[in-house]
Amino acid sequence: MTSAGTPRGLLFGTAAESYERYRLGYPDEVVARTLSYAGRPVASAVEVGAGTGKATRAFASRGVRVVALEPDPEMYAVLERETAGMPVETVPTTFEAYDGPPTGLVYAAAAWHWTDPSTRWTHAADLIEPGGVLAMFGSQLRLADPAVEEAVGVALADRVDDSAFRSKGEQPGWDLADIEGSGLFEDVRDAELAREVTVSRQEYAGHLSTISAFLRLGAEDRQDVLRLVLELVPDQVALDASVDLQLARRR
Repeated sequence: MTSAGTPRGLLFGTAAESYERYRLGYPDEVVARTLSYAGRPVASAVEVGAGTGKATRAFASRGVRVVALEPDPEMYAVLERETAGMPVETVPTTFEAYDGPPTGLVYAAAAWHWTDPSTRWTHAADLIEPGGVLAMFGSQLRLADPAVEEAVGVALADRVDDSAFRSKGEQPGWDLADIEGSGLFEDVRDAELAREVTVSRQEYAGHLSTISAFLRLGAEDRQDVLRLVLELVPDQVALDASVDLQLARRR
């Protein structure tokens, strides 16, 4: 197995257009629950690792002014294009380097695990007004048919090195105890928002091609793996696309 030399958190730019094409957006319930939890109007937000703007558009469409942080140049270019005309300020930087004014909401959509674990909680607290909200959410697409999932998992076990088939509900890199243990947040909540989708097998393979574990493969190895997946899944692929939403309030 060969792997790309790009740092893992910046792999996605190599597939920015595919990311925009194949990654699912986020259901309205994510935004509704986050704003309801806030308990007060949320005028502005900072988004960590905005990517191509899937979650950015969801919050901005509800009237929230979003400062969208994205360090990867290719992803940033798509983000600018896809949020044009919306109440969004795009900033080409990492979360760690950003030092803007405090806001009512900091959120990350499938990006929090790329932040520095030694500073993530303190830096988030610095960027959130007292009583403001930290929201982290993501969707780990899983094959809904256990037999198909097992067949694909076995076939790829020696080819793809990590989380494409992570157990349902497992969060990479942190848990609720980390938030509570920081002493900076309270009223920590965790909710699973059920969602099921069906996509064509070509769309499923396209989604896999945007996952870091696949992007780390060399181009030839990646195409071989995706061809194998296409042979194992049905024409219409049922997916569990539930979203895990974690919320915490700045003390």
